[in-house]
Amino acid sequence: MTQKADAIKAEQQEAFKSAVRVLGMREHNEVEIRTKLNAKNYDEIIIDHVIELLKHYDYLSEARYAEAFLRYRLEKGEAPWFAAQKARQKGAEPVALKLALEEAEQSFDAWSACKDVLDKRDPMGSYKQDKRLWQRQMRYLQNKGYDINTILQVMNNEDD
Repeated sequence: MTQKADAIKAEQQEAFKSAVRVLGMREHNEVEIRTKLNAKNYDEIIIDHVIELLKHYDYLSEARYAEAFLRYRLEKGEAPWFAAQKARQKGAEPVALKLALEEAEQSFDAWSACKDVLDKRDPMGSYKQDKRLWQRQMRYLQNKGYDINTILQVMNNEDD
């Protein structure tokens, strides 16, 4: 019996170390950690125990995950609501995501962010001379989550 208990304890420690290693690279949510531990064929009871330990030591935080995910996607030029939609697909906890989204939207200037994305993608403003390129840039900005009114305001801005 003690040999079995020792084996379980060793497997829990191994799973815990694996999860901490993963969390050391970037923030993850519970769904992602469970998926990674399941992929390593750990028993569900051990995974549950490891998740509880990670939360207890504050290594696993849904709030930090939501904030980090949104921050990263905003840096990539996405609109907050669009980044939040992707976070939901990844299994982000709804309450933590809602709080992070509210915070991100407070400081988000859609026009400036959209203009920055467009300027990075087309620094010379070539889209102004080529209708097909103009349409391509518009689709690109829509795929980043910007609304059509903001895109048109940015792309038709003559101050450039």
